[in-house]
Amino acid sequence: MRLKAVVFDLDGTLIDSRIDYEHMAGMIREILSAAGVPEERLTDRRKIYQIIRGGDRVLAEMGVDPIKRPRIASEMERIMNQVELEGAHLSKPMRNAGETLRALRSRGLGIGIATRGCREYAAESMRLTGLQTYVDKCLARDEVPYPKPDPRHLLDVVTHLGAKPAEVFYVGDTSTDLETANAAKVEFIGYKRDEEWGKRLLDAGCTRMVDDLLDLVGIAESF
Repeated sequence: MRLKAVVFDLDGTLIDSRIDYEHMAGMIREILSAAGVPEERLTDRRKIYQIIRGGDRVLAEMGVDPIKRPRIASEMERIMNQVELEGAHLSKPMRNAGETLRALRSRGLGIGIATRGCREYAAESMRLTGLQTYVDKCLARDEVPYPKPDPRHLLDVVTHLGAKPAEVFYVGDTSTDLETANAAKVEFIGYKRDEEWGKRLLDAGCTRMVDDLLDLVGIAESF
C-alpha cells in the first residue's frame, strides 16, 4: 500500500518552541495542591504532565471531588493556553522543517499535524515559522475531545487527509507520540531532536529514528 500522507507532532518536531513549561507546571501545581492532590504526585514537571495527560480519569483516581474536577480541568486548560500563547512569538522552525515539508508535498503527499498545543498557539506558531503553507490539516488539543495519547486524535487527522492508517507514518519526538502511533496502528518514526530526548524514545521502544527531518523524504520514497 503506497504512502499517501505524513503526520507530524508540532513542538519539538517541526517547531523549536520556547514555551515556559516550568512556569506552566508551577501554576498547575498550585491548583492541584489546593484540590488535595498529594504533594508526592506534584514533585516534578513530568508528574504534573502525567496528570494533565490523564485528565479526569487521573483526578478521579487521586480522589479529587467529582464536583470540583470540571472546574480544575477548565482552569488547567486555561493556564496551558495562556503559557503557550505567551511563548508563541519565540517559535522557530526546526532545522530543515520547511524544506522537508516542501519536499514531501512536491511528491504528492498530504501533510497533517496532531499536537497537544492549543489551536490558537498552533496557528500562530505555524504562521510565524512559515510552516502553515505546507500543512493540509492540523488538529490541536482543544479541537478534539480526546487528545493524544488517545489514538483517535491521530486517526482523525489521518481521516481528514483521505488516508488509512497503513498509508501514513507519524513523526514525533516524545514517548507520548510513540504511544499514540502504536495505539492507532500507524508506523512511527522518532525525531531525535537531542541526545536526551532520543534516549527517552529508545527507552520507550522506538525502533526507527532520524536526527535530520530531511531523512524522512528518503523514507517516504521507499515506503
